[in-house]
Amino acid sequence: MPLTLVIKERGHSWAGRLPVQSSHATREEAEAELVRYVRANWDAEVGAEVPDDPAAMVREYFADVLESYNITE
Repeated sequence: MPLTLVIKERGHSWAGRLPVQSSHATREEAEAELVRYVRANWDAEVGAEVPDDPAAMVREYFADVLESYNITE
């Protein structure tokens, strides 16, 4: 069963942006896409030095921005 990665603004969407959605065959693929998304937005949203560990980068990113993510079947 495919997995869906959804990244959306927390609470009310003040910017009017739609959620980012992508489908993946495995959890590993969904998590890799999540890491790519975070890295692509890191400099503009966080601006700090990028952690070497991808899991730490994802945790820090979502702790600092008004976005959340979910991976579901």
